[in-house]
Amino acid sequence: MSEVYLHLIAGVIALGILGISAHTLWMDRLGTWQEAERSSHNMLTTITRDLENNIELLDLSLKGAIEGLRHRGFHKLSPDLQYRMLFDRAVSASFMGSLLLLDKNGDLIADAGPIIASRSLNVSDREYFKVHKENNHLGLHVSRPYRSKAPHGDLSIGISRRLSDPDGAFAGVAMGSIALSTINQRFQNLSLGPLGAINLFRSDGVLLTRYPYDESQIDQNLGGSPHVQRLLREKSGTFDSVSPIDGVHRIISFERLDRYPMVLTVALSVEEVFSAWERKALVLSLVTLVLCCAVVGLTFLFQRELKRRTRAETKLRRIARTDDLTGLPNRRAFRETFEREWRQAIRSGSTLSLLYIDADYFKSFNDRYGHGRGDEVLRAIAGTLDGSIRRPRDIAARYGGEEFAIILPETDLAGALMIADRIRQTISAMALVHEGSPYQCVTVSIGAASERAPRGGERNTLLEAADQALYLAKAAGRNCVRSPGESIRSHQAA
Repeated sequence: MSEVYLHLIAGVIALGILGISAHTLWMDRLGTWQEAERSSHNMLTTITRDLENNIELLDLSLKGAIEGLRHRGFHKLSPDLQYRMLFDRAVSASFMGSLLLLDKNGDLIADAGPIIASRSLNVSDREYFKVHKENNHLGLHVSRPYRSKAPHGDLSIGISRRLSDPDGAFAGVAMGSIALSTINQRFQNLSLGPLGAINLFRSDGVLLTRYPYDESQIDQNLGGSPHVQRLLREKSGTFDSVSPIDGVHRIISFERLDRYPMVLTVALSVEEVFSAWERKALVLSLVTLVLCCAVVGLTFLFQRELKRRTRAETKLRRIARTDDLTGLPNRRAFRETFEREWRQAIRSGSTLSLLYIDADYFKSFNDRYGHGRGDEVLRAIAGTLDGSIRRPRDIAARYGGEEFAIILPETDLAGALMIADRIRQTISAMALVHEGSPYQCVTVSIGAASERAPRGGERNTLLEAADQALYLAKAAGRNCVRSPGESIRSHQAA
């Protein structure tokens, strides 16, 4: 039971260490995840507000140009005043690459921006022109990325509004372009990690631009992807997903621009977010493993020490109950066993027999041959006694000096006398020379007693009866077996 409790305690400690470590790692992982979500959301909010403000300035420039073009006296003004009336607001639009006013055929009416467009410019083939020509009530439109017709033109997106005649007929388009490089410059100083990304989608799932910039990925229609569908379906949120663009697993925060048909995402790589956590988890796992191994090791050491002490205590108990010379149980062990068997005999109502054995003329043997030879004789007698009992509960003990005793549970007097006589004959047959004995060899006298223990009976009655029987055996000339009250009759060896 001690080993069971020891293993149970060790198991509880090890499980406790594992549980605490697992809980710590899990909570730390949740904290890392939440921190990544907060970081990406804060970054997203900042970028979204900046993008909205700049697009709003560009949109105001478009509206100002449309209002100026509609002014009644616009065509009577000088070219310089016309330019100011059309493009005065465009000065504050830092995102603007160019601002074009186009007639219903797609030909250039006027333009503003760092690059003056050619007067022969016609954009009737552009998406932003076609879509306004075909839709009367579209409002502000964001075009797909296109390459400018200017030499070495960059990829841009167009922010456009419809021009209408007083009767509502299509009269052309006002369009402001934004170079993708201008947008991407806003993202370069952000700390996203090597695998982080910022994506700007149109409301139909077309990828307008992306950071880090890769021209081959731009202008993809990803509206059929479940990943992008969630962006387009909800106003804002955060989730993790594998990007349909490059296959990287990321934590994605997204937000739809309030007044414009665009969705912006800030995505942090899950691998990079958890790289520090994984190192910490590895260290903590190793520490936990070492602690668990230490608990197991200490458990085995303690168990080994417990077994060693148990063996030592068992050995001490055995030594305390064993006669050093003969190896038989000593008088103390005899008393304990006799008490136990007496109580068992009372409970079961069985017969308990007892033999007292005494080596004949042993004092004269020691005087003649010395104590060393005497010890050898005692060991020989002890071996004979131990070999004469076969049942597990039978016990032979050294009672003291040259006296021995045998307890025979559930054995009647006849059985006890038979065993006693066999012992006497076996010892006599060993023919151990003893010139001080009238038999010229070592012999024993045996007293046998048997009693069916009554309830409340005194155990001393059996002990006294066996002692009386031994006295009768000695009085009969030794080398014989006697029982209490038995008439003196010779059992001497032939």
